[in-house]
Amino acid sequence: MAKKLMINCATCDARNALEENYAHYEQITINCAMVLTSPNAKAVMNKLPFTLNCANVLEVEGNVDLCTINGSSEIKRGDVVPVSKYYMVVNGTLTIGPDTQEQLKQCVGMTINGSLTCPESIYATLTGVNVNGSTTCYPDGAVVLKRSAVIDKLFLLRAKNNLYWAGRRMIMVDPELDATKLKAKGTTFSTKEVILSESKVEELIDLIDEKAEIIIVPDGTSVVLDDITLDADTLRRYGKKLYVIGDVTVTENANALDKLTYLNIRGDVKVPEEHKEKLLAVLTEVSGEVKIAKPKGATLEDKPFVKITKWMLEQQPTGVDVYDCAVVKIADDIPKELIVERLRIEDCGVVKCCEELEDAVTMVCTDVGHIGVEGNDELGIGDMIKDTLGGIKGALETKVINAADYVL
Repeated sequence: MAKKLMINCATCDARNALEENYAHYEQITINCAMVLTSPNAKAVMNKLPFTLNCANVLEVEGNVDLCTINGSSEIKRGDVVPVSKYYMVVNGTLTIGPDTQEQLKQCVGMTINGSLTCPESIYATLTGVNVNGSTTCYPDGAVVLKRSAVIDKLFLLRAKNNLYWAGRRMIMVDPELDATKLKAKGTTFSTKEVILSESKVEELIDLIDEKAEIIIVPDGTSVVLDDITLDADTLRRYGKKLYVIGDVTVTENANALDKLTYLNIRGDVKVPEEHKEKLLAVLTEVSGEVKIAKPKGATLEDKPFVKITKWMLEQQPTGVDVYDCAVVKIADDIPKELIVERLRIEDCGVVKCCEELEDAVTMVCTDVGHIGVEGNDELGIGDMIKDTLGGIKGALETKVINAADYVL
């Protein structure tokens, strides 16, 4: 029988743990995000060799149901009203709708590993709430839209006498959006920021919460909520005036830059060095960095072992990129200058090199576990057998349980 128990899970419900079920183990290890306990469970775990590696330990009554949701969830008016008390764990996003007091009446607490969105009045009544992320409260009575909501002609057809709310922003650049009709319907808006076409500012400003940040763009501007590559296809899709909330990559064929009349980037932009000045001439604003795109060379990735030789670097004038490899060995005869000029190593476990090259290799490494002189990699046959038998013995002595949620 296994002497050790290891439990790897997201949530461990230990409230009803019984001593007789675990007394025969010499070591019990629980690796998880959260452990639910009770007074009785604490007494049991104090007697036994328990080791808890967790972020949160919560004491919850044993007769309370545990409701675990992995992903996005929403509590709505009209949902079935729980008849017993429950504790809610959400690994994702939770949205609580208006008039859901009955659905929440039996909730004794919740842990949200993500984000929570709910009406202001309901948030004030919640108890035992732990949010490991962001919490956003919206005005009572508001209609909740997408986090980044587009207010256009189609929205106008469905709009009513309501306050509409979006968690991040609203985009109002449709030339056919009629402010007069919105006013006649009694429609108003609340959000953190609003992107407005220049000609619509005076018509729509009175409908927008005064706390919102107003961003004005030229008429005819397309707002892009994604990373893009700036090429002919992008211009055909979005037009010649772009407000990009994301990163932009300029291709080596930079003809698209000649056709743009407006470009605002809320992110980084990567551009070949020869086209940097052309980009800056058309770029209205950039919130991130203007990065020089390195010509693409050879790429080595996801390998257990890679050896970099002088010949490899000499054959690649644009360089060699090494990613996500376990062990990278640098040949001793490579000149330091060639290493610095043509080699990049990122997210690798161990980079081995002779002592003379260690400073040059360090300059080209990012997120590497160890850099330096290689040790003795060769094990004798006796050592290999010993290590193998030790690993088998350890595996036989340890019972391992991997689960999303586990109940003791």
